[in-house]
Amino acid sequence: MKIETFLKKLLSLGLCLLLAMTLLVGDAVAVETFTTSDEAVAMIEELEGFRQMPYVGTNGKWYVGYGLECDPADYPEGISPEEGERLLREHLVQDEAWVNGFLMQYGISVTQYQFDALISFTYTLGTQWINPSYRLCAYLINGIENYSEAEVVNAIATWCHSGGNTILENLVERRLREAFLFLYGQYENDGPQRYCYIDYEPNGGTSDPAQDSRTVFYPIGTVYGALPVPAMAGRSFQGWYTAGGVQLTGEEVAMGSLYVYARWGEGDGTGPVTPSVTPPAEPKPDYSTWVNPYKDVKEGDWYYTYVRELSYHNIVSGYPDGTFQPNKELSAGEALKLLLVAATKTDPGASASGHWASGYLGLAESLGCVTPGGIADLDAPIDRLSIAGIAAIAMNLQPAEGITPFSDVDDGYVLALYEAGIITGDTQGSQRFYHPGSGITRAEMCTIVSRIRGYELPNDPSLSGYIEYGGKQIPVLWDVPTAPYNRDLFVKDGSWMYYNDPAYTTAIGIDVSSHQKEIDWEKVAASGVEFVMIRVGYRGYGAEGTLNLDPYFQQNILGASQAGLKIGVYFFSQAITAVEAAEEAQFVLNALGGFPLTYPVVYDWETVSSSGARTKGLDSTILTDCAVTFCEMVAASGYEPMIYYNLPVGYNHYQLDRLTAYDKWFAQYTSKNKPDMYYDYRIWQYTDSGSVPGIEGKVDMNIAFLPY
Repeated sequence: MKIETFLKKLLSLGLCLLLAMTLLVGDAVAVETFTTSDEAVAMIEELEGFRQMPYVGTNGKWYVGYGLECDPADYPEGISPEEGERLLREHLVQDEAWVNGFLMQYGISVTQYQFDALISFTYTLGTQWINPSYRLCAYLINGIENYSEAEVVNAIATWCHSGGNTILENLVERRLREAFLFLYGQYENDGPQRYCYIDYEPNGGTSDPAQDSRTVFYPIGTVYGALPVPAMAGRSFQGWYTAGGVQLTGEEVAMGSLYVYARWGEGDGTGPVTPSVTPPAEPKPDYSTWVNPYKDVKEGDWYYTYVRELSYHNIVSGYPDGTFQPNKELSAGEALKLLLVAATKTDPGASASGHWASGYLGLAESLGCVTPGGIADLDAPIDRLSIAGIAAIAMNLQPAEGITPFSDVDDGYVLALYEAGIITGDTQGSQRFYHPGSGITRAEMCTIVSRIRGYELPNDPSLSGYIEYGGKQIPVLWDVPTAPYNRDLFVKDGSWMYYNDPAYTTAIGIDVSSHQKEIDWEKVAASGVEFVMIRVGYRGYGAEGTLNLDPYFQQNILGASQAGLKIGVYFFSQAITAVEAAEEAQFVLNALGGFPLTYPVVYDWETVSSSGARTKGLDSTILTDCAVTFCEMVAASGYEPMIYYNLPVGYNHYQLDRLTAYDKWFAQYTSKNKPDMYYDYRIWQYTDSGSVPGIEGKVDMNIAFLPY
């Protein structure tokens, strides 16, 4: 370790100890202090797992060993388990200072194993739990002996979330282990087998005030009992339902963890409940009857359909000379009228006295869209940043948090409108711009107003419990990790896709087969392509299902290697049994002959439209068995396995909850340049029509979010 890093750690430790001493005030009582036992260190090591080389966590920070934050430059060769334990014990000293300081401040006596449980808890969580407003801290201050097993378990296990409400199963297991260590002194215990949880999603309402957390833990084998009762203004609570539509009554016996969602009916609960229904969709207007009155708006103009829509509904009009003047900048009064009427469905009309738009200004001020006096001149132009705030507040959109997709503005309302699809900005190369200080034209405002009129709150699977795909509602698989990527940060420039999130270092790649024929690999590498996935072979579609080597495989793998590209391979499978999948894996391994790969060996099973396709109607269990068999054989041979799929195969064919051990390669070609797969994947195949020097014709393009 570098001397600078050592000094920083020493200084940090000193500060921790100094702060711990400052806690000894007032009524402090002398209590025994502890250091972490060897048994607790072993438990933490088991729960954390050991990583020899530095790696990037989901938060973009670097870690090494047993989950310790690090500077990767300090460990170019990695560390040994012994070095990892030394660093772990060094880190635990500061956690010991915090916990001992808290116990001394309140005169709390604990046993060694209770102290160890608090240290393991603090190691992952930090010191945020040391706050009397949180249950565990309050229970310790009030006397932990005054609380039941279930209360203590819930006080500890409730800290199992990431990113707000996302439950991490590994944290659930850890917290239950820590809870049973705290209660019974068992470093090896069956806490995770003794409790399960219900996650109560209020679905737009507010949680029961008596409910300390939306996630409640129950002893397995006991009846749930009374369930929490959420509230929503103007709505009546109808009950808790699973994603499959089964109501939870509280009379059931706890057998496994559940996610349930509040259902709401019309009314405030004082009268008969009227179930919420979706009103029938209004018939689409027949724009063919619209006669274009504007001589400066042509059918080929990018704004034509928006102007036509708003003109058809008498929302906008032109000028006496027969023009629309699409490039004319709007005044503040004109912008207020268009935005507020579209977002609120309220139109105060032109004022009879004073400025014609004063009624719209008054409405904007009453809604909080504009601060009183914030718009002094209703005839002056209005900038785009102000428009974003007015539109978002009128639509009841909260300021969004996260990384902005725009290079020239970082504003919560702008981001909220972008995420809602109301504004898009414009792209220049790999950058996206909003031009916050510029005015807005009549054509641009028509676009925004049209999108506001058509805006519907999108389905959030984490709240609704289902994924909308292919006209169906597919229940969420809660044990399958979700895609962590911000869809708004993708920008495509020609054939290259960029993901503008500093937490990721992406790589661009291609995948090839005999379809690309002869390839100039030196030109490919010089173009900026960093990796290539090469087809090894394929199984035939027909009944015989013969195994075939790609005729360009050997040529491609040698050429790509000599050009310095990172290489992975894939096999196009049409296996219908696990035995056939094993044959395919062996076929691939034989073809590789031990050739070193950087990227994975991929199982590529796809549906085939041919009427004689041997895989037609293949059962999802058998398909998943095939994928597991292939991947396990690949892993046993020392290669990294991966599974390729698109939306229909992922959602309708695979049992994804059985495939969480393997990385995914996801394929979707969309003009939106935003991937729609809900579940996690490591590589996105974003187009099948890319153009790369050295390859004649089109080629599939990929972006890897965590390059190998």
